[in-house]
Amino acid sequence: MSRPALVPSSIQTTRHIEPKRAFEFWRATALAPFGDVGRVHARDAFRAKRLVVAGAGWGLTHTVSSPVGLTIGARQVDRSGPETVVIGLGLDGIGYQQQGERGGRLGAGDISFLSRQHPLVAGTQSDYAELRLALPRATFEAWIGTVDAFAGRCIADRPEHAAFKAAFHAFAAAAAWMTEEEAWGALEGVLHLLGTLVRDPAERPGAAISCETVASLARAHIVRRLHDPQLGPAEIHAALGVSRAQLYRAFAGTDGVAATIRDARLDLAHRRLAAPRTDGMKIATIAYACGFTDVPTFNRAFRQRFGLSPRALRAGAGDPAGAPI
Repeated sequence: MSRPALVPSSIQTTRHIEPKRAFEFWRATALAPFGDVGRVHARDAFRAKRLVVAGAGWGLTHTVSSPVGLTIGARQVDRSGPETVVIGLGLDGIGYQQQGERGGRLGAGDISFLSRQHPLVAGTQSDYAELRLALPRATFEAWIGTVDAFAGRCIADRPEHAAFKAAFHAFAAAAAWMTEEEAWGALEGVLHLLGTLVRDPAERPGAAISCETVASLARAHIVRRLHDPQLGPAEIHAALGVSRAQLYRAFAGTDGVAATIRDARLDLAHRRLAAPRTDGMKIATIAYACGFTDVPTFNRAFRQRFGLSPRALRAGAGDPAGAPI
């Protein structure tokens, strides 16, 4: 008796590519369908690996990669086939996405939604790991809700997401060893759990832009532009098309927009200083790459936020959290 066919799967990796060609290889292969793709930290070595599982009517990717940024403009959107919706689960890293009037900062445990038939910007500022599940529009809407209510949306990690995350992790680990029937049964369980969490979004298409939406979009813009020392409230409210008053209202109850920018810069600097692959890079170089213009100010802010100096962190750093590349 023949064995039942398993869901097709493959591994994409830069492991056997010459280091100076690794990013171009990845851009021309794994990232070829995704519009304009650029490197974020050009001086860092680039490494990436991806599991691709191609089911009947769905697709799964598990990616671990150096940082990248991508832009899909109106002319790059493929409208030749049915609309595909992508559900993402962050496993590690500091990222962002924006599609239409929704977006946000993305980290470990955060859930995201994107439509492949609309322009978008997305990327990371650090090494990252993520799961992504691609579904036809009809399947997504049968289990979750209307695409128009979700595209671009980011949902921050919460304790009540634990069951969904566990099911998604388990499905990603086993999907390549399942038959189509087994995989679809497991996938239905993942979608059911997600649907119970997010079926009724608070935001409706056409509604006035809320403070929560402004704050989420602003955080996405901040992560995207962390390297720019000129990043500030004026640029953010102009980029988002909201007034300065709207922007400041969105951050009421926090330490404010400027503090949010500073803390995001410090978080990225901390992550890069702790990464073994940046051992040969000067602390000042990392500080400047994260948007700081004054090293003594950076050192003081770093110590105040993390309780130790950048040099002390680097001296005692081990491997950063997340899966190795």
